[in-house]
Amino acid sequence: MENPQNPSKASSRKQFYFLTLSHTVLDSYATLLSHLQPLLLKKLAISAATRNSLAGNFILIYSIFSSFGQILFGWLSDRVRSVHFLTFGVGLTALGLSFLWVAPSPRVVYLLLTIGGLGIASFHPQATTYAGALATEGRGMGISIFLTGGNVGRALGPLVLMFIPYRYGLEYLVWEMIPGVLVALLVPKVLKFEKSLDLTATPRGRLEEAPRPQEPFWTVARPHLLPLNVLFIIAALRTVTAVGLENFLSIYLADQNYSDQMRSLVIAIFIFAGSMGIMSSGWLITRVNTYLLLLVSLLGSPPLLYASLHTEGPSFLVLLFLGNVVLSSSMTVNIILAQMILRGHENIASSFMMGAAWGVGGVLNKVVGILGDQYGLPIVLDGLVMIPVVLAPLLILLRDQPNLSRPNI
Repeated sequence: MENPQNPSKASSRKQFYFLTLSHTVLDSYATLLSHLQPLLLKKLAISAATRNSLAGNFILIYSIFSSFGQILFGWLSDRVRSVHFLTFGVGLTALGLSFLWVAPSPRVVYLLLTIGGLGIASFHPQATTYAGALATEGRGMGISIFLTGGNVGRALGPLVLMFIPYRYGLEYLVWEMIPGVLVALLVPKVLKFEKSLDLTATPRGRLEEAPRPQEPFWTVARPHLLPLNVLFIIAALRTVTAVGLENFLSIYLADQNYSDQMRSLVIAIFIFAGSMGIMSSGWLITRVNTYLLLLVSLLGSPPLLYASLHTEGPSFLVLLFLGNVVLSSSMTVNIILAQMILRGHENIASSFMMGAAWGVGGVLNKVVGILGDQYGLPIVLDGLVMIPVVLAPLLILLRDQPNLSRPNI
């Protein structure tokens, strides 16, 4: 009989796929805000002149709790290992986001975004590290599959969740919490490994057999502050572009008289492209020079995204898709490099590269909203897609970090 505290390779694979499914479900709710933004603004905005600023406020509140909260939960996860971080993560996210449409005022929206954001923050740091530990395909590919599962949920999940509300009325959105609550209840039933996994990061393959003694965080981090800050800046400002397009493009398309279904489809295509970029990076990371991969991502995505904003029809969708594939193709690199630098503190590394960096990106979209009110969304969107270009020179500061494509680094 299989010991749940010492799972076999087959059991690890099953738990890994359930963990990825949980990520898919959670992130299906996580991006409901971008699909609902134009409708919430129409319902709650006091004036058209401040509409984009209110959208920026929604993104700001959501980002503070969903992203910066990951630092706190990452710190806790390195000290208290429990699958209930995942249980409450999925449950709170489903509840908070499903009730958005019934909010009678912006303040209630802020409260619901806080609840949903805390759920997201609770889930991601420990789940990402578990994914690397459980993956039989190797840590880089495992985290890429896990992140791709989330991005597939972010892209396709809202289309499923919004199908009935779009067709029969947005008041039905509250009932869409049911799948998330059910998955949350299954988490402790399926994920029974608890403290049996060694979560210490190694460059490739499964994790080391013997756990490494944990050194204090600052002892590990202090000699590497420069590369950690560079990785953080790249992750944060890349997120300004991705989150800004995801939310403000939705508003812009509504202004262009796109139907709700078509607007949601465009946003879904954009997010799905991100999942394809992340999945491709799991394969490319061991085959292509790490810094070439980062350089192509930062310099190759802006022309494609800019061109998409100035075309129509199928060309718009194709260029938008390709642009986000390229933009997202280096996301796994940021996470793996940070986890390798901060060995023994992998949850904190994940929370900085995914949580804090995404939080800064989200908070800066408050500025994007203000600029949108002042100069108009078309000009602001053009500026958003050019941000990655200014990040490319920073790569020279990462030259002493390991090239993940080299064996036995």
